[in-house]
Amino acid sequence: MMTDVGKENPCSPSPCGPNSVCREINGQPVCSCVIGFLGTPPSCRPECTVSSDCPLTEACNNQKCVNPCPGSCGFRATCNVVNHNPICSCPPDLTGDPFIQCVPQRKTCFPDISTTNEIF
Repeated sequence: MMTDVGKENPCSPSPCGPNSVCREINGQPVCSCVIGFLGTPPSCRPECTVSSDCPLTEACNNQKCVNPCPGSCGFRATCNVVNHNPICSCPPDLTGDPFIQCVPQRKTCFPDISTTNEIF
C-alpha cells in the first residue's frame, strides 16, 4: 500500500507573495491575485490607494475606484465629478443648498404701478 506521506506541498510556504493565493496543480504551485487585487504575483496590488490612481471621474474608496456622487448631494441636486471630487449644484430651475435640498424658485410678484392708485 502506497501513501503520499513523502509528498511535499509546493504552496507551503507560499511562493506567491503578498495579496496572492497559491493553488497546487499537478504538483506545481500556481499563483494568482486575491479577489479585488490587480497585477501578477508577487506584485498584486489594490485597485487604488489614492484617488489619483483612478480616472478623474472616480475617487478611491476602500481601495476601489468608485463614483463619488452617490450620497454626496441633497434632494433634487445634480452631481458632477471634477478631479475626483463630487460637485453638487441645483439645476437652473431650482435653488437652495445643493448639499441639502434644491427647491423651485419663487417668482417674486411686484404690483403693476400703472394699475394702482390711478387718478382719473
